[in-house]
Amino acid sequence: MGRSDEVLVLMDFLVEDLVSCTELERVLVLKLDDRGKSLETQVFYGFNELVRRPFSVDFQQVNGLLRKVYTDREPMNVVGYPDLTSGENSVTPLACGILRDDYRGKNHPNRRQRVNLCVPEKALQDVDLNQYSRFRHFSVMNLDTHDKTVHYLMGEVDSFLILPLCDDHHFYGYVLADKFFSKQPISYEEIRLSAAITSHASLAIGRALKQKVMLRKIARQLAEIEYLKSFYESIIQNLRSGLITVDQFMKITDVNRAAEIILGFKKEEMLARPFDDFLSPVDGKKCLFLDAADEMDSNMGHLSEVPMKKKGGERFPAEVCFSVITDSTDTVTGLSCIFRDITAKKVFEQDLARVDKLASLGEMAAGVAHEIKNPLAGISGAMQILARNFQEGDTNQLIFNEVQSQVKRLDNFINSLLQFARPGQSQFAEVHLNTIIDKVLFLAASRLESRDIRVVRAIDLNLPLAQGDEGQLQQVFLNIVLNAIDAMEPGGTLTFHSCGHEGAEGRIDSCSSPVCRYLNGNHVRVAIQDTGKGIDPSSMESIFNPFHTTKSTGTGLGLSISQRILEQHGGTIFVESEPGVGSTFIVCLPVCREEGSPCTLS
Repeated sequence: MGRSDEVLVLMDFLVEDLVSCTELERVLVLKLDDRGKSLETQVFYGFNELVRRPFSVDFQQVNGLLRKVYTDREPMNVVGYPDLTSGENSVTPLACGILRDDYRGKNHPNRRQRVNLCVPEKALQDVDLNQYSRFRHFSVMNLDTHDKTVHYLMGEVDSFLILPLCDDHHFYGYVLADKFFSKQPISYEEIRLSAAITSHASLAIGRALKQKVMLRKIARQLAEIEYLKSFYESIIQNLRSGLITVDQFMKITDVNRAAEIILGFKKEEMLARPFDDFLSPVDGKKCLFLDAADEMDSNMGHLSEVPMKKKGGERFPAEVCFSVITDSTDTVTGLSCIFRDITAKKVFEQDLARVDKLASLGEMAAGVAHEIKNPLAGISGAMQILARNFQEGDTNQLIFNEVQSQVKRLDNFINSLLQFARPGQSQFAEVHLNTIIDKVLFLAASRLESRDIRVVRAIDLNLPLAQGDEGQLQQVFLNIVLNAIDAMEPGGTLTFHSCGHEGAEGRIDSCSSPVCRYLNGNHVRVAIQDTGKGIDPSSMESIFNPFHTTKSTGTGLGLSISQRILEQHGGTIFVESEPGVGSTFIVCLPVCREEGSPCTLS
């Protein structure tokens, strides 16, 4: 048969059973489509190739015998059918008698157990009703002669059988059968057997159609599930925050791409591992909140800051939101963990706190400097007048000169304090940092020579132009160089590195600051490395604080002023140091825009 549709296969089997169990010579199955709009031919048996043509008719236009069978849902045997097409006036409805079988099968309330007999009025005289002694007159029906559906399908036939394909609730189509070749009437036994076979086949067809509808519904639901799965998977995988799910034993069950990127592990390396492997213990203790999963708010979750660690062992602060995963019975089956690296946020918060602190300190310093500078100027002027009264060789002259030296030193400190509190207005222009480095080395040449310090220049000759105030940037680099000279023993080495963007020749790999990485390559970088004694780890966080100094003669404002200047330029300064080895100060500045564009502060 080669059919893939189960309903059509059942119809094929129905026709085979009717032909094998009766002497019916032609059988045709009409199927009502799924919408109940049209009848379509599905199975032919006993018809020649010319007759076996596809046929479809609007079901609403079908009347006459087929409509009667549809309404009664009972088989009908028709005899004397050719007389329906005869008559003087083909428009006038033709009357026919409907006789009902008086069959009373026990325990069979199904209406399809009855069989109707249709005999046109003009054919009654030619029909031997003794063959149908079981039938009783029931009613008269008028047939519209314009309904040629059966005639078109079956051709010129004397008698034929119409069987409904239906169950108690649904109508599926018709079975038309006859004995076209032998011209013999269809016996009562054949009618009853055919009706029984069709009735059982209808039940199977009904189940097949319901199964077909159910399979289509399941297919739609599976497609919706697949779409939702793809939709939510896309959302999860494209989150900028990391997502990790764990089971009730705290073993990782799934991760998204952001989690792989943040932690540096592949998904396959993380699955089934304890989640604790990626958390950094605090004070030697594991994260205690993991033991409180049952007490978590299922709606709000648990938000906290947790130290986590990457593949290389690097620790970083993470903002983590833990939420419980429950099943249909609200039983906790695991946890979901959404996290993000807040290192940059921490740096920003520290910078913001430092800026607030420096702003308050600057206001206070400006007020103090103003109150001290004016009396100090008066003292200096008065001492210059008194200096005229000393005779040459007077022993008090030495004491007086020392007082003047200390007044001058105090004045220099006040000037530095004012510069820290109120930096001058920057005049931005295109500057070449290599040129500024040359000028700084020229200014510090005498001190470098006096301490026999060797200078190494590993600079990028194609360094892009930076934007900034040349005088202020020169002050920044001079402060760093002078501090480096003071930190080194005679015979030390001072190295300058410069690079223009990521991947350029001469790039400094030692700068690991996250903020520096956020510059995305649109910057120039200068690193000044010394071979001094290095910076004590306890002082690393405070070296840029005002008045912090380890030198007996320093004011502690040089690096603070340098940092403020670089912040005004939109740049950054970082330090890396190893005690006993030396320190590296790294300055990053934004590059100028494309040639022909104005160089402005980004």
